[in-house]
Amino acid sequence: MNSDKVEPIEFIQTQREESIQRLRTNLWDVVVIGGGVTGAGVALEAVTRGLSVAVLEAHDFASGTSSVSSKLAHGGIRYISHFELGLVREATTERNWLRDKGLPHLTRAQQFMLPVFREGKVGGRELPKSKEGLGRLRFAIFLYDLLCGFKNYGKRQIIKDIKRIKELEPLLEDSRLKGAALYYDCNIDDARLVIETLKEVLQKGQAVALNYLQVVGLTHDPSGRVNGVSAIDNATRAKEKILVQGRIVVNATGVWADDVLSLSHEHPLKIIRPTKGVHIAFHRSDLSVNRAFGLRSIDDGRFFFVLPRNDWVVIGTTDTDFSGNPEECFCDREDADYLRNTISALFPDAEIGDEKMQGAYAGLRPLVSEPGKSESDVSRKHVIVERDDGLFSLLGGKLTTFRKMAEDLFLKHIRKVRQLVGLPKFSSRKNLTKIAYTISITKEKWQKAPEVTSAKLHPQILHHLYEQYGRGGLVILRQIQQEPKLGNRILNNPSYPVEVSPWIIGEIDYIVHHEAPLHLEDVLCRRMEIRWLIRPEFQGQVAALVASRMSKILGWSKARIRREIRDYLQVVKDNSFFFKGEIPVPDI
Repeated sequence: MNSDKVEPIEFIQTQREESIQRLRTNLWDVVVIGGGVTGAGVALEAVTRGLSVAVLEAHDFASGTSSVSSKLAHGGIRYISHFELGLVREATTERNWLRDKGLPHLTRAQQFMLPVFREGKVGGRELPKSKEGLGRLRFAIFLYDLLCGFKNYGKRQIIKDIKRIKELEPLLEDSRLKGAALYYDCNIDDARLVIETLKEVLQKGQAVALNYLQVVGLTHDPSGRVNGVSAIDNATRAKEKILVQGRIVVNATGVWADDVLSLSHEHPLKIIRPTKGVHIAFHRSDLSVNRAFGLRSIDDGRFFFVLPRNDWVVIGTTDTDFSGNPEECFCDREDADYLRNTISALFPDAEIGDEKMQGAYAGLRPLVSEPGKSESDVSRKHVIVERDDGLFSLLGGKLTTFRKMAEDLFLKHIRKVRQLVGLPKFSSRKNLTKIAYTISITKEKWQKAPEVTSAKLHPQILHHLYEQYGRGGLVILRQIQQEPKLGNRILNNPSYPVEVSPWIIGEIDYIVHHEAPLHLEDVLCRRMEIRWLIRPEFQGQVAALVASRMSKILGWSKARIRREIRDYLQVVKDNSFFFKGEIPVPDI
């Protein structure tokens, strides 16, 4: 399994009928409703402990919160001020596992700066005094490292020398600057974390994972205990209905958890409190920072990040209550201007107008309701609810703690009903899932791999393939050896040099064969991040190329290609308040 020549499993939509048949005919130990990071973590916990598992996702894998987060594997340093030390310890420990063992290619260490300011005028605007002083930050970053056993990536620092800070970050406004704290966390591609976890599930045990399979009902045995689900296959025009039997059923649907709790049962209370968070993306040349920043809004004091990722910078997130349709959650001008107002004050030379914005995305956090608390103060701890009919719901939590959330579900809850529901005996050992994923590879091994040393690709493309695909990148490189045109860039335009457009055609083939996309949107929004890292005016040509390539593998008609492009570009438009006009599309 850990050979550098490992071939990832085939995970492709042409297997869908076979997967549906398996879902119908098997009695599964665990049925998971929801294919985000929480559901993927539950599935990994199940197969690692020797249980069979079926994962059913109503839309695409990671299409909810798990693809629109701040894309961090982090402890959450701001939770220290809320005295949630247990949560920080748990999250930093999980972060270290992902960084050092689990998915080292996908979990990248990143230094953060927390600047401290005096109140006063900056460029005609009033800058409030920083909530945290240098002494308080010194203690916070010490505690942050202490809680993970001093196993952070690098050394924390407090800097009082303003000249030194300006050497590190020349663009940072310094007229009211008092000092800064430096510490480390990690960035991660959230949707790829979900996909790689599901692939690991399929690689390790008896499992099926299927997207676009919507659970519409729960089934019960004569005693009234839940023993399965009914679902509709949204991939077919007939909307075929199937029954899936399971000894244990887990609701891991995030912001849709209340909807599932309402199926076949009276559910008068709203448990989930969705809060909206938005992010906006720019080229790093337009917001030239050398490290990530944790900042307080000059308007209301809320905490948000400036996050460099290679040659892009992502700014976010907001945190406001949301009561609408989750599928109509978009970044609007008010959201973006809220973030840009602070950036313009603290980085006055930054070019962050509409014409420079690459993309934007918005998502909902599935927080567990705590009446009386503001959005930002609601805890990110997870909650496990066992209903009287045996339905388990895994609610809340953080991206970083997905593994620990699932472990708690099995060891503190499911283990207690194992004999009652007829589950096979399984280990109660902790940290059983703190594994090295099959796809994981260190940077040192990557650089020495013959596929890499013999590749005739730009170094930035090789770096991109490593970070996004791990050992899967070696598979892509071997395919390019057989078919060199797979090494061509998807978008080769003077406005997008390779540093900000490293995607190649070979990725499309790999994704379609090994990561089960059903639609063009699945590839460009989640398997890759092209939707929000390329401006709308270039999206049409990208969509046409990728859809044409997908059609060759999945057998799409020309009408299906046009429909996929139309639907994808509508998603782009919905999330591009900053762009006016039609998106040009080449003839198909």
